[in-house]
Amino acid sequence: MKRYAQDRGLMSRRRKFFASFSHGGTVDSGGRFRKRKPLDCGRTQCKLCHGEKLFNRPSVKDVRADEQFNQMLQN
Repeated sequence: MKRYAQDRGLMSRRRKFFASFSHGGTVDSGGRFRKRKPLDCGRTQCKLCHGEKLFNRPSVKDVRADEQFNQMLQN
């Protein structure tokens, strides 16, 4: 129950985003978006959903971490 309680806010945000994106689409279960992103199609080789993985581009988290590291070195 601990993990569900911690991820409840994330799941509700993803569920609301999916509902607004899919023009009022409903989601059957509440835990559907615990490990899944709303715009992910589910295919591992999809070039739209996983472009950073296939084309060796840095993800948003990697870019942000590099910027923070460079700022830390400048100070």
